Formats: sequence, structure tokens, C-alpha cells
Amino acid sequence: MKTSFLALVGLTLGFFAQAQDTQKKVEKKAIAPAKKAVQITLKVGDPAPPLKATKWVQGSEVASLEKGKIYVVEFWATWCGPCIVMMPHLGDLQREYKNQGVTIIGYSAMDPNNSEVKVQAFVDKRGPKLGYTFAFADNRDTYKAWMQAAGRNGIPCTFVVDKGGNIAYIGHPMYLDVVLPKVAKGTWDATVDGEKLKEIETEVTALFRITSGQDAEAGLAALKDFEAKYPALGNIPYFVSPKIRLLLKTAKKDEALAMANKVIEKASKSDDSSMLGGVATTLIGPDAMGDKELAKVALASAEKLFAIVGNKDVGGNLTMARVLFANGKVTKAKEHAQAAVDLAPENSKTAYRNMLKSILEGASQ
Repeated sequence: MKTSFLALVGLTLGFFAQAQDTQKKVEKKAIAPAKKAVQITLKVGDPAPPLKATKWVQGSEVASLEKGKIYVVEFWATWCGPCIVMMPHLGDLQREYKNQGVTIIGYSAMDPNNSEVKVQAFVDKRGPKLGYTFAFADNRDTYKAWMQAAGRNGIPCTFVVDKGGNIAYIGHPMYLDVVLPKVAKGTWDATVDGEKLKEIETEVTALFRITSGQDAEAGLAALKDFEAKYPALGNIPYFVSPKIRLLLKTAKKDEALAMANKVIEKASKSDDSSMLGGVATTLIGPDAMGDKELAKVALASAEKLFAIVGNKDVGGNLTMARVLFANGKVTKAKEHAQAAVDLAPENSKTAYRNMLKSILEGASQ
């Protein structure tokens, strides 16, 4: 009974993830320029273009990018999971560098699935604890002037504007811990430091591959070496759940639990739903071996996640269904599975209903 139910909930998650991937492909197709030779007209070292918004959703309006100040402009959308993963860290950076004249701006532009209503609702809920500025544009003029001009099609993408009003960095926000300290001190060399950053990016790509491989000991060793070599990048959010998984896989349960509890405590304070969900699902994954203590901690994480995203969130309900089942709470698990199916996208309703029927039948056997 339990195996059948858990497997089918897993299938539901798989279908939902597939639906999300499909949606993102549609969104990219809808908002991306036609494929042709890209003419890059905005590069590191160039003056930053004007930053125009139709609404400053949180924080004071930035009427102009003033010289003598530093700006971090991150392009994001409500449908972009990797963007949301990085947001609590951006909040940490805003608090750390506020007194050094740094203003972080989360900039979101209208697209078919990223309306002002969605952005406003997201920022109303998450913004106060994130603590940085958010802006929205009901057109894509600024997006074109920054993102398309720089030849960037993927988000999250971050632009750092130095005190001279020039672009110091264009790239993923996970590397801001390397960039910002030097930009703040005025010692950032776009050529020398830029080349060094390319080397780090290559190492990070390799690290993702190693940590997702079958050799858990090698993955942990690689993470340890990377953290020692680049202490500022030791807390890249994307490596948190993989590290917990690797600790479990190598029978280091106590270390995994200690790390998980520490992450849950921090994530709860910043309403970091992505991190809470990642920890919860990792602690009931195959490497957890059905451990009841791990499942209990997973439930605590999932409950904090659910309190943040609310009962109208598909992913939140699916996570609760999985974690509740792992804790033997089948009735409540079925309720959340039903809620997830009810909230599924219209074009996936039939598939979700069929899966729900199988889940319920499997749970009753």
C-alpha cells in the first residue's frame, strides 16, 4: 500500500515538474527574440542604461542610477525557480552592503505569465523579509536595453553598476559574493577579475556534475575543496540540498541532521520556501532509507514551507503529500494530494485526476 501511494505521488511530482518545464519553454519562446546573430551592444565597462519602471513595488524609487553609489540589478520573474532560490541570499547581501552604498533591485518585466498582479502578490508576501528593492515594468523596453543588449536570454541575470555608473559585472547572482566586495572597495578589475571569475564558473559547473554523480565520497570531497578554496562561495544555495543528500548517502546522518536543522532555522526566518522544500524532500529521499527521525525533521521543514506558500500552491501541497506519507499520515497526505490535483494547470487536469484516482486506489489497498 505505502509503496504504491508514494510512487504515485512521486509520479504526480514528475508530471508537475514536466508541466513547469513546458510552461517555461513556452514563456521563453514568447518573450525571446527570434534566433539570429546576436548583436551585443552592452558590455562590461559600458555606462549603465537608464533603469525605467512603471511601478516600484517595494522600496524607494530609483529615479536614476547615481554616481557614487553601487547598484545590483537582478532580472527575474515569478515563474523562475532559480531566481526565487537566490532571493534570500540577495537579501543577506543587501543587509551586509547597505552601509557601503549598495542598492539591490529585483527588476521584473511583463511577459505572458508574469503580470503586475503576480509580481505584486509575490513581493507583498516575500518582500518584507527579503528587504531589498523591487521594480516592475508593464513593457519590455528596459529588459531590451539591458538583457537583450547584453546578449542575455536567461534569468536570473545580474548587472552590477559601479560608483562611476558603469557596468562592472554581468552574470549569475551566485557569484556576487566574489564581485561585490571588490566593487565596493573600488578594486574590481573587469579584465583580471573577470577572467578569474570565468575559471570559478568552470569549477562550479564541474562541481555540479560531481555532486550529482554516483560517487558520494568524491562529491563531498569536491565540495570541501571548493569551500576551502572559495570561502565566500561556500554557501551557494544550489549546493545545500545536494550536500545533505551526499552526507546521507555516505552514512553521515548526524552531520546531515545538524546541517538540515541549521538550514531550516535560517530558511524559516527569511521565508525561504525553496530551501525548506529542498531540505524536506531530501530527508525523505532514497538516501534517507525511510529513517523516521529524518522524516520527522522533513515534516517540520515541509510545514514551515506550507505556512509560507499557502494552501493554494501546487508544489507546497505536493511536498506536504510526500512528507506526510513518509511519516505514516496517509489520510492527510491524500488530502494534500487532492488539493495539488485541484490546483493543477487546466491543461493538465485530466492527467492529474487520473493520477489522483490511482493514488487513492493504491492507498486504500
